[in-house]
Amino acid sequence: MKITKQRLKEIIREELQNEDWATEKVPYSSKEAKNIMDSSLRDYAKDLRKVQYRVIKDWMSKAKGGMLDYFDVKRGLTQGDVTRSRPYELEFLRSVLDRDKIMNRFRKYFGGKKAMQNRTVKRGK
Repeated sequence: MKITKQRLKEIIREELQNEDWATEKVPYSSKEAKNIMDSSLRDYAKDLRKVQYRVIKDWMSKAKGGMLDYFDVKRGLTQGDVTRSRPYELEFLRSVLDRDKIMNRFRKYFGGKKAMQNRTVKRGK
């Protein structure tokens, strides 16, 4: 039996209406527990932003010094010894690299794929 597109939409709509997302959530055990989790999450997010800033600062200072470029960082996060860090830690660093548009900052410093060589070569008069 073939289901038409219209019938499929109706079935999906019926299923979504039968599910009540608001009542299925498990409530907190107390208001205090909710407040503790909210304040803790604020602190965790603040700490993660500080670490993210330090990581980006380290990458960019090494990039300015001509020691590495974007593709070195990308390769370092995807290849190498698996015992260096946990998979979720690497995923966090990859998300930092992609989310904050670090590639554009690297391009700003190097101006293209050949510009790093021009930047690091000592020019004599």
